[in-house]
Amino acid sequence: MKDIDGLVIGSPRDFGRFREDLEGQDGLVFARTPDGSRTGAGGDSDGYGAALETLRDAIKKYRPRSALILSPYRGMSADTARLLENGVDVRTAGPLPASTGDKRPPITELHRSDPGFSAMLETSRNADFGDSVYLRMVSSPEGGKWPRWWCVFQMCRKATALLGSPLRRVYVATAGAAPRLHVTITLKTVRNATGHLLVAPSGTELQDDLFFLGTGGTLSDDPLLNQPGIYGQSNYRMLTRPVRHRLAELWRDDAVISMTEDERCFYYDLLRAIGDSSRSGGICLAYPAA
Repeated sequence: MKDIDGLVIGSPRDFGRFREDLEGQDGLVFARTPDGSRTGAGGDSDGYGAALETLRDAIKKYRPRSALILSPYRGMSADTARLLENGVDVRTAGPLPASTGDKRPPITELHRSDPGFSAMLETSRNADFGDSVYLRMVSSPEGGKWPRWWCVFQMCRKATALLGSPLRRVYVATAGAAPRLHVTITLKTVRNATGHLLVAPSGTELQDDLFFLGTGGTLSDDPLLNQPGIYGQSNYRMLTRPVRHRLAELWRDDAVISMTEDERCFYYDLLRAIGDSSRSGGICLAYPAA
């Protein structure tokens, strides 16, 4: 087996997001999740070819010092337990759907790797933007219910940071069935700001679309325009989009999510709500008080 610094596990879309960072560092290997290893007509997986090793091949071939799981998949809890037993430093982008025993790997906030988010957060704290009123985000993960759950989890974390207030209530509604499952989250914060988080089937051109309304202006990150911008009282100003996402930021100590056991249970309730809300017409969850 070959020693490597890091094993990054995710979908082909995850690879596309971090591709420049991955290809610029020696000692990092990207492996497809089993659910994301479908091949296209040309034999390559979403056009990336040999750059995406299958996870099983990577586990046999490499002995990583660290592992970062960006997308959930069936068998992930067992793989995580095995990596932890072998002394690998594991981080995940969401809660594990099943127990790994006494050890629980840290969860990291994906938006910490996005310099564009940091710039938008800083701009929204400007006095000209005013108080947060409304936030809408649209995303489109690959895969079924678990990837949508992790996507909602990360969107809730991102919404909390942008709105600058803890969540108070979350309403979950779904339509359709996997792989065409739509998830709609309506949330209310302690400061009475409102958010809509829309998780659509993969393939939409509105991937990571964001619109943020304050009492003094609006911020938007529209993938159709391919550049974020801010509307102020008098004009529209384009914001500079940083070049790339940075994997190293996900390993910083301040990227680790600190959750109480009640908050952790809330996100498991959210997973169940995603599965049950299509039959019940929608489910309202109260976010646990800090």
